[in-house]
Amino acid sequence: QVFHSRDLPTYVLSPRPLSAAAMLAADKLLLTSTIRKNATELKGKELELHKTNFDAVGTQAAVLAGFAVTALVEFHVPENANQFLTGCYYVCTIITLVANLRCVSMTTCITVMGTGLALRGPDGSVVQAVEGMYEQRYTVFLSFGVGIAASLLTACFICCILMDIVPAILCCGLLVWAMVSTARFTRQYYRLFHFNEAHTVSFDDILGSSSTNNEALLRLLGSGVSSDQIVSLMRSVLPSQLGRPSVDRHSDEHMV
Repeated sequence: QVFHSRDLPTYVLSPRPLSAAAMLAADKLLLTSTIRKNATELKGKELELHKTNFDAVGTQAAVLAGFAVTALVEFHVPENANQFLTGCYYVCTIITLVANLRCVSMTTCITVMGTGLALRGPDGSVVQAVEGMYEQRYTVFLSFGVGIAASLLTACFICCILMDIVPAILCCGLLVWAMVSTARFTRQYYRLFHFNEAHTVSFDDILGSSSTNNEALLRLLGSGVSSDQIVSLMRSVLPSQLGRPSVDRHSDEHMV
């Protein structure tokens, strides 16, 4: 079958099939897509960072919860022990167990649901997942801190129940020093690594709705440009991804 150049579309034969404005709009579309891709990769790294942090906290909380169960089941209170100290011991043990199990539950739900939203959700889900995980840090760390403090208090009451007064005072003093020291360096580290949230880099304007951004960019091409011309233009901009045009515009006729 033989066909001539008159059978080809007009935009293929034209030496300048698209205007300079259309080419500029296509370049803008390509640049925006590249920026969106890089911003999504950065958000993905931040998502992985939050997931790793929550996994580490959840693992430590699970260990402390195991210690609380052991202290609750295996420890036998002497019959002549002070009832007030015994009651405080059981209360602190339960607080340790509850706080650490709550921390484990929260970290598990946050990591599972957050990563699921980021990978399988609609446009903008990565930003939503990262911001949601970031906002839950304070609640998780607070529960973990309460579990640590309750664990130290449990150890204090065990010392008071089992030991004589002198060694009990020495051990309780060491445990109180440990609590105060932990609170002090936690506050010091918070001040050292604290930053103003208003100065953080945000990708919300880049990682917004892709359909809205694409429609806005395609409107820049003008209403007079057909879909076939857009495909031809994108092939000229991205030849490696879309392939070369199927028809050579510089030839007058072809044999098939």
